[in-house]
Order: sequence, then structure tokens, then C-alpha cells
Amino acid sequence: MSVDDLKRPILKRMKSRKNKNIDNSLAYRLRLIAAYKDIMRNHIPLVFRYYCQNFRNHQLAAMGRLREKWTEAEKGGAKIEVAFLITIPGMWKVDYLYKAMQIDPHYHPFAVIYPYSAFKGFEADEIAATVEKTRLFLEQKGVEYVIPVDDKGKWQDINKTIKPDIVFFSTPYKDVPTKYYIYNFKDTFTCYVPYGLTIMNTYRNNYDLIFHNLVGIYFLETSFNKRMSQLHSRIHGTNVEVSGFLPSEVFLRKDYSAENRWRPQSSVKKKVIWAPHHTIDAESQWSTFLLCCDAMIEIAEKYRDSIQFAFKPHQLLKFKLQQIWGEQKTDEYYAKWASMENTQLEESSYVDLFLTSDAMIHDSGSFTMEYLFTRKPVMYLARDISFKERFSDEGKKAFDCHYVGGRVEEIEKFLTDVVLRGEDPKSAVRETFYNNTLNTDSSCMPSERVLNILQDYIFDKTNNK
Repeated sequence: MSVDDLKRPILKRMKSRKNKNIDNSLAYRLRLIAAYKDIMRNHIPLVFRYYCQNFRNHQLAAMGRLREKWTEAEKGGAKIEVAFLITIPGMWKVDYLYKAMQIDPHYHPFAVIYPYSAFKGFEADEIAATVEKTRLFLEQKGVEYVIPVDDKGKWQDINKTIKPDIVFFSTPYKDVPTKYYIYNFKDTFTCYVPYGLTIMNTYRNNYDLIFHNLVGIYFLETSFNKRMSQLHSRIHGTNVEVSGFLPSEVFLRKDYSAENRWRPQSSVKKKVIWAPHHTIDAESQWSTFLLCCDAMIEIAEKYRDSIQFAFKPHQLLKFKLQQIWGEQKTDEYYAKWASMENTQLEESSYVDLFLTSDAMIHDSGSFTMEYLFTRKPVMYLARDISFKERFSDEGKKAFDCHYVGGRVEEIEKFLTDVVLRGEDPKSAVRETFYNNTLNTDSSCMPSERVLNILQDYIFDKTNNK
């Protein structure tokens, strides 16, 4: 079956029954174990080593088939089919890589949209709506896409339908139907480009999940990240390559012109993003959303004459809020941000929003470094003063570029002093960090490095296998 055969299936055929809430601790974990069947291969060292080696051998065989396909494409035959797996718009960070593959005569790239979670009890209607949002997002960008759902609403195994030669993952987690997890792609060459920067000190989650040890090539941002992988992964980072951070490319390219994403106002106002993370259910108590969600609405109303706010929640926050608040309260909260005079709701990509803003308030890991590409003032909402210790060494440097607080009066002080009055003592710190860390050599962009590395692997020009 071809890509065109699976394009644009009818979403209403997807099951729309309500899922029951699943306990986020024991019941959730037991359900994952039952679904993925990986107690032995993931937790018993001898079995893990055997499984990894066997998986690697299959990846090498898949690489050999890529060489044959490359030669065939050069002769005008079938191209290398490259599937980019995506669940939500915010995870599409490979625009320039996709476009580079489009014009390369050896590749045929396309996106595969699939549901985020089959195990956390998220509302099935909301999952279907998110699939549709992702479809519209990709369609607007001109990206070829597939939604592999059959006429009965059953998600299909793309290995049996499209049969891609390369699969690019954007997330390493198991909160996906098992047929879209790496276990199902042993005979397809696999690559991983993280959708977010790996700057926290959660080294196992960053480098040593079983996914990280199986994937054919794990593309990382810096040599620092590669050293961390070599220290913390069970295969010592032997599958890691440094490409640079693909999402940063749009900030580094001088020819990019941002579109103004802000609603027109009756007078000139400062533009501030509030970007809360989704980890309201995490044991680590990362997110501050539940602590300040009401206060942020009050602040928006208080400063309606001088500041307009963009509510930019992580796209998984809504799923989790529905489990805690219920669907009605969640929808009402989101609708409030979409309807106030000086506010707006942003649930899609954020690059243009970043570039046309004046400041941001957030509690995200990746945004801690990503927003610094704009060199604009930014505040981190932290639960306590020790939160900095959760970052890696590189992450701590980015964190130091932020104004930090958690109380309402600290948020207001940031807005009045830094945003409105322009009293910005951290400006020089941000500029130094940008020049020393973020403003990398533009002679070879991350997307170009990925293509070069991939070609080296295909033709066995690397020893890192």
C-alpha cells in the first residue's frame, strides 16, 4: 500500500468512546508492562545485552538495504522512504531536514501521524481532535502526511502497509500504541531527533531508556550531550552522533522572517508568553501550573491596558487537566484565555510566537534554552530555590539567564520592572550565553549534518556502529 492510499482517512471512523481514567502510578505502569512485554529485555542485564546486540544486527542489515536503495534511486528507481513519526504539532521540529530530503533525489520523506497515548486514560475524543490538529498543521506547512487508520478506526502497522526504509522518532517514551514504538522497527533503520533539548540532569530518561540503546542513530545537540550519553547509557553512547539541535536552525538562519501571531489591540502593548509544562501529575512536582493558573488570569486582567498575553500550554497539559479537573472545567479555562481582550490561546507551533514576543514566563525544560535564542527577557517559575540543581551543567548556565520566582508578587515584579520599564540586569548574561553557546557556526546547519551523517552510515564511513 502506498503513502497516497493511506492519506487523509476519515477521522470520524476512529473510536470516540470515553476512556476511563488510569491511575498514574501502579496501574499505569502495570498496563505498560503488559502492553510492551519488556520486563526481561529491559531489566535483566544479560537479556538486555543479548536483545540490544540482536537488534543492532538487524539495524546493520537494514543499513545494507539502504545502500541498495540509494543505488536504485540514482538510476531513477524507487527512492528511500523516510517516515517522520509525529503525535502533536509541537513535536514537528524537522522542517529543514524534511525540506532538504524533499530536494534530495535519494529520499522520499513524509510524516506519519499517530495517537500520543493508549495507556494513560486520556479522552479518546481529545486524542482524535489532536490528530486532526496535527493533520491541519502539517497540511498548512505543505508536508506530505499519512494517518494510518483503516475504515474501522483501527490503527495500522506501517511496516505492513507503507514499509518505510528509515523511521525518524521525535520522542523515546512508551506512551504510544506498541506498533509505533521502536520494538516494532527492528528491521527498519531507525533515527532519533529529540523534539526538546536534553538539559536536565535526569540522565537515565535522557540517555538510558531502552529506546536510547536500541535506536540506530541518536542525534544529539552538543559534544557535552555525547559525553553524558557515553557516561550514562548502557551501551556507552556508541550510537550517538552530534548534529546540533535541529529546532534551533530556524533561529540561526538569517533568511527566516517571522509572522506576527499576536491579536490586534486597540493600543500598543508588550507581548508576553506564558508557557506552562504538562507535568502536573509527575512525582517530581515539576509543573507550577496548578499553583498559579488562577493568578495568571488575574494578572492578565490587571495588566490588560499594557500587556497582552499568549497562553502557550504544552499540548499534553490539556489531556492531563481533563483527568484532574474534568472536561468541562478544562475547556472553560482554555476558552477564558482565548476570549479575554488582551489574551490568546496558542496550541500550535511556537517559533513565530517566540520571535515576535517581548518576554516569556515558563516552567519548561527545553524552553529554558530554546527561548534564549531570542535573547529576550524570560522568567522561570520554580517551586523552590533548589530547582536549579535539576539541570545539567549546561542547563544551569541557561537557567542563570532567567529571572526566577514562584509567587504572584515575583511574577508582577518581572512584568512591571523588566517587561514594562525595561530594567533588565540579566540582558548581558543572556547575550554572553547566546554568543558562547547558542550562536554556532552557520556554515553547516544541523539538517545538513544529519544528512551527511546518515550518508556516512549508509556507506559504512563511520566506525561508530
